[in-house]
Amino acid sequence: MTIGMTIKARFLLTITVVALLSCVCMGVYSYQNQSEQLLQRFENLADQENQLLRTILAADAEGLRRAASGLSRLEVFHAPLATEDRAALLTAAQPVFGELKAKHSITHMYFIAPDGTVLLRVHKPEQYGDSLERATFLQAVATKETASGLEMGKNFFSLRCVTPIQADGELLGYLEVAEEIDHVFVRMKEITGHDVALFLPMEYVEKFDTGLEVLDGSDFVALYPSSPQLVMSSDQQRNSLLPLGLKTFVVKAVEHDKKHYVVGAGPIQDAFGETAGVLLSRKNVTQHRDSIWHGVVASLTVFIVILVSGNLLLWLSMKKSMNFFLAVRSHIQKVTRTWDVDQRLEVATTDEIGELAEDLNRMQAEIGKLKNSLVRQTEELVVANQELESFSYTLSHDLRTPLTRAYAAADILVESYGDGLDETGRLLLDNISKGCQGMEDLIEAILVLSNIVRKDLHSESLDFAAMARDIVEELRMAEPKRKVITVIPETLVCTGDQQLLRVVLRNLLENAWKYTRAEAEAKIEFGIDEQQGKSVFYVRDNGIGFNMQHAANLFTTFKRLHDASEYPGTGIGLATVQKIILRHGGTIWGVGKEGEGATFFFTLP
Repeated sequence: MTIGMTIKARFLLTITVVALLSCVCMGVYSYQNQSEQLLQRFENLADQENQLLRTILAADAEGLRRAASGLSRLEVFHAPLATEDRAALLTAAQPVFGELKAKHSITHMYFIAPDGTVLLRVHKPEQYGDSLERATFLQAVATKETASGLEMGKNFFSLRCVTPIQADGELLGYLEVAEEIDHVFVRMKEITGHDVALFLPMEYVEKFDTGLEVLDGSDFVALYPSSPQLVMSSDQQRNSLLPLGLKTFVVKAVEHDKKHYVVGAGPIQDAFGETAGVLLSRKNVTQHRDSIWHGVVASLTVFIVILVSGNLLLWLSMKKSMNFFLAVRSHIQKVTRTWDVDQRLEVATTDEIGELAEDLNRMQAEIGKLKNSLVRQTEELVVANQELESFSYTLSHDLRTPLTRAYAAADILVESYGDGLDETGRLLLDNISKGCQGMEDLIEAILVLSNIVRKDLHSESLDFAAMARDIVEELRMAEPKRKVITVIPETLVCTGDQQLLRVVLRNLLENAWKYTRAEAEAKIEFGIDEQQGKSVFYVRDNGIGFNMQHAANLFTTFKRLHDASEYPGTGIGLATVQKIILRHGGTIWGVGKEGEGATFFFTLP
């Protein structure tokens, strides 16, 4: 392994980098913190401007109320309004309206019939006969009292006041006076020195018949800006701020033409109680921004002094531990290269590195024990393998020799003296032959099971379906008179040791063949299924099945669930199958029911 920088070099480099990054972060934090404090100083800018607007509008609305109340009591309007005499009403109203417009900024004057039809627009006599659905008028009709509020006009926003006109307790109609609110924004700038403007969303403007123009790239219409170039840093910032201002009061810092401003936005409501637009205001804070940089430099200077002092103290406190860490490293290298776990490390510090050294000493002691245990287990494994080979040799030679002699002697007796034996003698010789054959099969099964444990796996791609058809064909040739329905897919590709997997498939298919012997319409099925996202192979039959209470004994050597005299076998087949599947990294299990057949499932990686 090639070592680049030492821990000490990395430690010093880290301290330097951390110091530099800390200075940068401190400068950024200080600048942002003071900028946020600047915003906090003006966090109520939008709310205060909104309150000022409402105050001025409330004062103007009160003036309109007084004017409307006085006008409604002029008897000169009563008779023409009652008879709906427009000419007489216009003659009486024009001088009054002229005086109100000149002295009190009232720009609109309406006379409205009780049913809501406009009888006369004094400011535009040629327009009449339409019905009103404005909120102020509807509120006055509903309450029979004077109502006022902001409402949208043709090309402007106006403050309107509607009052009922009555004579001798009879409702003659309604009088409406209104004023445009452009002068309100001029007064607001005179009071606060801030530029202000009203922005109406197109969604609101489109509800009315207006000729207002939309800002380029925006969904808002600007009304009554107190400055021809109301400061916003860009259209993008303006368009992101205005939608927020429709919902709540928002204050943000923006930059334009190398000057800094605080911009506030907040919603205003019309007479319907609906949010009509956004009141936008701005304040020049360029001088405040300049003072922020002086504060950042001062804070950064103090921080650098503290940081350098702290790093120096850190280095002095870590020096001993760093040297001891290098000693620990050298000791670990020596142990891993020589495996001399008996040598212990002398602990020189009481910090975490000292605890690490103590743990290392304890670990070396445990490794020494494990090393000795591993040596003993290796020796025991060598002896066990030798004993297994000796056992296999005994099975294949020493046990088979006397068995072969007994089998041969029984054959000679049958051939030479068979005619002279009675039925009992022939039965005994038959039992001897069958016993020898059964013992031969058992020895062969044990040898197969023993070889499986030691055999190396040779994985390859193979066609499981073709293998199954070959085995079934061999079973049919052994019992040609049996009629068994077999269901096997056209192809079924898997990966594994071909010889061992053939042993698996042969054992499972032979069991299915054997345990369906009593069925008139025997059926054996081999295939693949999907369970919990995994491919699962299965061998299914409709034979005698088994009791699931005994399923734990299925794969136990020499454990049988059925009578050996009726269903002969070695009792090792399923144990062999399980060993092979486990060696492949898979699992196997069986599901069955007495009299209804059994299914064996297994998986392969």
